Amino acid sequence: MNSQTAESARQRQLELKNCNNYTVTYLCDGHLFSLVPYIVVCYSDPFNRGKNQKPKFEYIDFFYDLQVNRLDLTHNFIEALPNFDEYTSLETLLLAHNRIQQISVTTFKKLTNLKYLDLSHNAFTQWAQINPRMMLQSLVRLKTLKLSNNNLKIFTGEDNLMRIESSSLQELHLSSCGILQFYGVALQGFTILQTLDISSNPIKWLDDLASPTLTFLDLSNCDIDSMNPNALNALPSLNTLRLSGNIHFAVNHGNLTSQSLLSFEAESCSLTTPGLHGFPNLTYANLRGNKIGTLTQRAFYRNKLLVELDISANEISDIHPLAFTGARQLTYVNLSANSLKGSLPSNTFATNYNLKTLDLSMNRLQSVGNLSILMLKNLDLSQCQINDISHDSLTSLPWLTYLNLSYNPIEDIPDHFQSWFLKQLDLSYCRLSSITNETFRRLPDIGRINLIGNRFTNPFRVEMFTSNEQLYSLQLSNNPWNCDCSQDMKLFWEFLIYYPAKIKQSEQVDIKCMSPDSVAGRSWINACYKEWYPYDGPESDFVFTHYGTAIVILVIIAVAIFLIVGYIKQRIEKLMKEEQEEREREFGLIEDHSAVVFRQRENSDTLSSDSPNRERRGRTESQRTQPPTYDEAMEMLRTSREDIVSTEGVQDSAENGGDTQPVKSNRTERSRAHSEGSDDSDDEDNQSQERQTGSAVSLDYSVGSDDSDEERGASNQLNRGK
Repeated sequence: MNSQTAESARQRQLELKNCNNYTVTYLCDGHLFSLVPYIVVCYSDPFNRGKNQKPKFEYIDFFYDLQVNRLDLTHNFIEALPNFDEYTSLETLLLAHNRIQQISVTTFKKLTNLKYLDLSHNAFTQWAQINPRMMLQSLVRLKTLKLSNNNLKIFTGEDNLMRIESSSLQELHLSSCGILQFYGVALQGFTILQTLDISSNPIKWLDDLASPTLTFLDLSNCDIDSMNPNALNALPSLNTLRLSGNIHFAVNHGNLTSQSLLSFEAESCSLTTPGLHGFPNLTYANLRGNKIGTLTQRAFYRNKLLVELDISANEISDIHPLAFTGARQLTYVNLSANSLKGSLPSNTFATNYNLKTLDLSMNRLQSVGNLSILMLKNLDLSQCQINDISHDSLTSLPWLTYLNLSYNPIEDIPDHFQSWFLKQLDLSYCRLSSITNETFRRLPDIGRINLIGNRFTNPFRVEMFTSNEQLYSLQLSNNPWNCDCSQDMKLFWEFLIYYPAKIKQSEQVDIKCMSPDSVAGRSWINACYKEWYPYDGPESDFVFTHYGTAIVILVIIAVAIFLIVGYIKQRIEKLMKEEQEEREREFGLIEDHSAVVFRQRENSDTLSSDSPNRERRGRTESQRTQPPTYDEAMEMLRTSREDIVSTEGVQDSAENGGDTQPVKSNRTERSRAHSEGSDDSDDEDNQSQERQTGSAVSLDYSVGSDDSDEERGASNQLNRGK
């Protein structure tokens, strides 16, 4: 792609999304082209702009990934296709909802890996425009071909050039193609075809269908009114046949036959009998919306493998007691929306031991009767005009778990209504007005009871449900309740809302009072709260009163805990800070005290010029910051002793009533003796001091002295006097 073309493409770009499928959308001459999964740029003649010409897909420039395997070009205005020669890895090509009228024989020639091709909703009007023979010869791995919603008109296979042949095709979709003529010979070219969809075509007759591999045939919504009795005989693998929507289709007894058919759908046709005798291996049949009026004796006798049967919305008014004999694999039967009256014979399904679900709704049965179905679990009798139920109506349905009696004019449920395993009972929109303590006593496993839309006025009592320990749902809305706000009503309300709750929170406001007029239209809790809970504050919502208050209390407790923890933490930090400050202050005092002692002693050494060790004691400024020498420590010890002597003299003078002369004489003698001792050699002095003082020297230096400042002053004065 040259720079001018690339710039032109950038100018026409509308949106670019690199999602999981690398979706790219471009605007080509004002028209959107959505392309998946890689970038495709479309061009039309730039010189024809403004001439009201439709956009024409002249060529495509692929510049993203030549190994892509899926391309989606649906919902565009493409009229002609280029060749896809470079994209030999392509497996899925979607070209639906375009305006393609012609496909060249070389368009898909190199797509030997293509498996899925969708050409539906285009403008083809005849097979020659598709060149199906040449196209399928190139697409040797194609499995699915969709040509639906193209006006092809015929599918006969008579023209050899137009005959479709493929050894790989498995699915062929030709629905809504306006096909009037369909010949079975057209299928002979498909050796492994499994699915054929020719629905919604105006086909009136099918003949000579033949395919040894076809398993699915859709002929729904055509104009077929009948079929050759042997029409399916040449389809030995067919298991699904759809004929629904052929409103004129009718089949006589045993007309169609197929030994392989498993699923048969003929909904909204004109069948007057089921006509399933010719399908002995059938498992599913949908005959809804036909004109069947009677189910005769052994109507399904040959359908021994039938599992699901839908014959609803017919005109059935009579069922022979032996109609279902033989169909012993039935698990589901739908007979709703028919014209059944009275009640069914009790043995109608007596031999259908596997029947699990029976739908008899929208009939006119009037009575439940005493059906005997051993394994039945689900029974629907809604909208049946039933007005009578006996207490033993369900005794022959021992495993029944779901019973729907809604929308029936039932006025009373008999006492001791019995079903040991019933779990769900729907009595909504009946005419019930009261129940007793015995109504549900023999439903020990009941979990859900629906009483919506009845005529109950007096709230129930808790004693009515003491035997229903599994009850988890009791629906009571849309009843004309009389809210007397009595203590029994309060107890029943608490029975409904407290664990295990029988009504949801969203349902509480739907249980409303009809009388008296002062509370009409209000919910039970709204109408009776002040009388039930007079000591509580006025609350309009019961849920907020209890649950909201609990939440508020929890929030207050959490905040209080947070504040207490914060206060304790702050207090601890404050105490630690004060302790640290006190420790630092003490260290400062000790350092100041030591500094004063050193300065005083240095001054004393300087003034004592007659001391023989003056030079040794004198220290420079830098030495004052170092630990004292041994001689200095000894001198400090002598000074401390002199301080002690002077202190003792002062005390003796005080004791002798002011007579200081003897004390002074004593002190002088001791001082002289000490001075004489100091004139000895250094070795003798050191030995004497080590024996007398020991570790006192280091202690005296480390703390300065234990004497007070006054004692040191007295000692210094004594040294000066000497």
